[in-house]
Order: sequence, then C-alpha cells, then structure tokens
Amino acid sequence: MHQVLSRFMLLPLCCCGAAGLRAQSPPPGVPNVAATAKGPDQINLTWPPVDDPGYGYLVEIQSAGDSRYTQWQELKPIPVAGGYKCDSNVRIRNGVCNISDPNGAHVYDPPTNGVPYWVTESTYLDPQDGTPAQFIAAGLKPGTSYSFRIRTYSGNRSPVRGSYSNVAAATTAKYELRYVSPDGNDANNGADESHPWRTLHHASRSIVCGQVLLVKGGTYSDDMISLAQTCTSAKKAVVLVNPGETASISSVPAGAEHTVVLGGSYLVIDGLVSASSSPQNGDYDIMVEGSHNAVLNVETHPAVVPTFKGGVQVHGDHNLIYRSYLHDAGSPDATQNPSGGGGFVLTVEGNRAIGNVIWSNHLTRGGHDVSLCIRGCSNNRWLNNVMDGGWGMGWEAIQGSMHNLVEGNFIKDAGQLVAFYKPAIEVSEAYNTVRRNVVVNAKSNGLEISALYGGSSAVHILVYNNTFYRPATCIFGSHNGGPAAYDYEVYSNNICYGFANPATDIYVGSKNSQISHNNLVAVDAAGRPQTDKRIIIWNHQAEGDFQYPRTLAEADSIYNPPFSHNRGLDVNPGFVDEAGLDFHLTARSRLNGAGTRIQDPDWSFAGGKVDLGAFGINPAPHRASPTRSGDAQDAAPPADAMIPQRPGRVSGMLAKRQF
Repeated sequence: MHQVLSRFMLLPLCCCGAAGLRAQSPPPGVPNVAATAKGPDQINLTWPPVDDPGYGYLVEIQSAGDSRYTQWQELKPIPVAGGYKCDSNVRIRNGVCNISDPNGAHVYDPPTNGVPYWVTESTYLDPQDGTPAQFIAAGLKPGTSYSFRIRTYSGNRSPVRGSYSNVAAATTAKYELRYVSPDGNDANNGADESHPWRTLHHASRSIVCGQVLLVKGGTYSDDMISLAQTCTSAKKAVVLVNPGETASISSVPAGAEHTVVLGGSYLVIDGLVSASSSPQNGDYDIMVEGSHNAVLNVETHPAVVPTFKGGVQVHGDHNLIYRSYLHDAGSPDATQNPSGGGGFVLTVEGNRAIGNVIWSNHLTRGGHDVSLCIRGCSNNRWLNNVMDGGWGMGWEAIQGSMHNLVEGNFIKDAGQLVAFYKPAIEVSEAYNTVRRNVVVNAKSNGLEISALYGGSSAVHILVYNNTFYRPATCIFGSHNGGPAAYDYEVYSNNICYGFANPATDIYVGSKNSQISHNNLVAVDAAGRPQTDKRIIIWNHQAEGDFQYPRTLAEADSIYNPPFSHNRGLDVNPGFVDEAGLDFHLTARSRLNGAGTRIQDPDWSFAGGKVDLGAFGINPAPHRASPTRSGDAQDAAPPADAMIPQRPGRVSGMLAKRQF
C-alpha cells in the first residue's frame, strides 16, 4: 500500500559550526596499508582498522609513470554529479516536461574525499575474486607503478587530518594491448596505435583474455561493446578508455538494445561514457549478464531528458559496479510518467543476481528509482553510494529479493521535484538489512515497509543505525499480507529528526517486532523540537483510538511491545553541522552510547558501545566539540536490551509477479 503525504517546508535549524573541530587534536590512528594489483587498470588497497579512525580515511596516489599523478593527490571515491534541463520539445504520452534543476540543487556532492571508517569491516570486498578491499583505484595505466598512502580525518568543513600511513606500491599488470580509435579501420590488426580498429563492436569481440582494448578518446557512433569471453581473475578481458581521455558511445547499430553487453566472466569496462541517442526499445544502456565482471568509472545518461531507457541492469552474479555516475532515466513529469512508474537508473534483477557489489557510485534521477532490487535479487550489497536528484526512490527491494545489505548510502531529496509518491527507501521483501544510511529531505516517507504483492512478506527486516533528517514522515508501514507478514522487524538506534507530520503511520499491530532506542523528534515551523507532540500511529487498521497519534511516552507504555526505550531519547541530537549536512554527533550529545546491540545474522554487527544514528556502530571516540544551547549535557546510559534474532534464511524464493 502506498500513501501520498503532503510536502512541507521547514526553516533551517541552528547549527553547531565546525570551528570546534579545528581545535581538536588530530586522530591518533595511523593505518598500515597494502596495495595489490588486480589487473591492468586496477589496484586494490587494504588496511586493518585503527583505534581511532575519526570520520574515516583519505586515500592519496602518486606515480612517476602517469602524468595525472606526478604529485600526491587525493582520490575522489564518488563521482561529481550535476543538474539537468528537461527538453520541452520531447512529447511523451501527449505530455511535455518543464521540471528542471539546471544547477543541481537536489544533488549531493560530498564535501570531502573521505571513505567512512567502516570500510575496514569484512563486508568490504571485491566480488571479482572475493578478496578484501577497503578502496579500489581504477582507471590506471597498464604496466605502471603507483604508490598510495592514507590517513584518517575528522570533520567536513575544515577536516583535521591524522598522520600518514606507510607508502604502499604496486604495479598494474602488463597485459597485451590492442587499440581502437574513431580514426581507425576494422581491416587493421589493432596491434599498435598506428593500426587501430575503428569500431568498438569489432574490437571488443576480437580481444582475448589477458588483453586490454585501449579505447582512444572521441565519439563512437552506431557502435556498441559486446564481450562474451570466459576469462579468469588472473587474465581478464579489459576495455579501458585511454587514461586521461574521454570516449563516448553516441548511438548504437539498428536493432541493438544496449551500448554494452557483458555476457561472460572476468570482463571489465573502465572509463566509458554511454550517452546513446538511440531509443533502444526502452531498455538499459549497459547489460551485465555474466559473472565476476566489473563496471568501473562509467557514466550512463540519455542524449536528452526525458528519455525512457535505463542505465545499468545486472542479471548475473558477483559483479562489481564501482565509482560510476548513472543518471537521468525516465521523466519527472506526471503525464509522461504516470505515478512515477518508469525510469530505472540501476536495476539488479533475477534469481541469478546474487553476490553483486554496488559501491561508491553516484546514482541520480530515476523516474521510478535510482536503485531497484527485484525478482529474486538477493545477497547483494549497496555500499556508500550517493542516491539523489529529487525524482524517484533511493532504493527498493521487491518480489523475492532478500538478504541484501544497504549500508552507508547518502539519499537526498527523494520525490522533491515530482508530484507522485516516492519514499526514500522502500523495503517490500523480507530479510533485508538497512543500516548506516543518511536520508535527507524525503518529500514523503523516509522509509516504507510493505509486503506489497500477494505472496510477499516483510518479516525480519532490520533497519538500524540510520539518520533520517527532515522527512515528511519517518516510517510508513503497510498492511498488505496481514499482521504476520510484518513480524520480527527491527527499527532501532535510528535518528529521525525534523519531521512535521506524525513520525509513524504503521497499519498492522504486530507485537513480535521491536521499535526501540530511537530518536524521534518533530520540529515546529521555526525548527524548535516538539517533544510532547502526538507523533506515533500504530495498528492503524484497528481504527478506533489506534488511528489517532499518541505521544512517544504513551507509545512506549501502551504499545509495548513493539515500542520501548524511545522516550528520553527524544532530544535535540546534537549534530556537528546541520547546515552542512554533517550528522555525526558532538561529544556532548545525549545519544552517544544510548543505542542497543543488534543481532544481524546475515551481515553481523560490529561494535561495543553503540550511539544512535548512521555513525553509531562501533564509533570513534568522541572528541571535545561545542554544543548548541539546548543540547543535553549528559550522555544517556547505554542500553543493552537485545533484539529478537532472525531465524535462518528461508529456503527458495517467493513467487515472482509482474512489477
């Protein structure tokens, strides 16, 4: 069940500036980094956790053999995104689009080049070969030596940096090179820069495992890439845009549905821009059908907005989508795109879609969503991506898609530019974990939990340690499937701050779930917290008094279970820098140490002390920082209540239905 909630406006809250961070001593943790070449274009960095990582880590690169990096410079983990302008000449369903964001007001570009402190956990790996990876450097030159160093940092506006690690060096694999150029000829042998092939289609089908197709810069029209080679992790087939140059596909051959097809194994696309003007039957630009493949540093977008085709679709297993910028699929116009039912930036689909890793990408403006997990997509990981743009949802799981991890993503302005209902996160299938995410300015719900279709279930969904900032509503819980379809859910250690509507509108009365240890605080039009406001609706379908909101204190008393240990945590969270969207907690926040440990059988729960919010699982020591007037002065005591454990994975997938 979906529910449309009205848009609201709030005035800015006062914020605690970052000046106090400048007075702090540098974090003491000093990492010990190692570098390992994983092919001709890729080096993976690994390092163990340090005692005090602060906000996380900054990665620097240097190479005498690569003119881009002759001096040490920080690597940027997330690609920069921009705005767009709808073309009002494009008529779809007899409608035109006049909804634009040319300056990217609804886009979030991270203020630093940092990666979060939790990348040292075992969850972080390269699915191409299953080995640990804390950071992946790609787009490198074959047979070239690179050096790396990292350091911790704290703060966004004026970061305080720790001491450098050791310098780790590695040399990319020296694969045999083949060349393709817009000025080439397919009658050539492609063996050197003087005799390049002309088309990507011919060249990509001609290379073998252990070779790199070096793509010279320029525009490739009436062209596509088709790779079906069966390779190994030691000898991949790699299509690499010449480092430092830009190469784009502007159209595809007649009858082709994709700009890129990866049908084999251990295949790599690195650095390509897919901007095809061909209709492609409304399909996706890039199709990943095989296994252990990588899409690195890729950009996909249509030639004009609006266009109804997608960015990347993954059907295979153990593939890596890393540091790519996928944007503008579908339309934000309600006539062109009724109910926001079309437009998919990234889709992971099917029973074969397992073990994939979606990491450090910028996913922007999908009419339906920017990341969809559907029809059996299971055991995949969405790690530290940005999902933004003001159109559709950030992430959705549906139709038998279970045991996925959604961690560390920054989701901004979901639904703000459109007329249709779009929650920031929709979990419509069982056994999914959502943690460490920051959700900002969701026009409707920060989170929807629903057993959307017959045969679906929403049991054992874990939503913990997230920060939802100024959504219209924190949680909408549907009633499809009946109360038993919503048992054993966990919503704990979350911050949901700054909403104007009720915090929850939960339709079923499941008492087998846990809603505990959360900061749920409404604010008025002036941004002042309203801790005695009636904000909780639970068991709405029972009607009577249940359909009217109660205070948090009443919910903890009358609706216990599932509500408990929330009252008393409904305080100003004490964010470091609200205006700068830095939702780390200050040292004097009452939410420090106020969380509870979670039993997460799929993805484990690392941490001793637990704070509330996205940065509260095994947090770094809180250093002295200023507090706003009105901030609580004493930390709340730790709470050690345990959450009911999910039973083992269910056997088989639930019935799939038309989406």
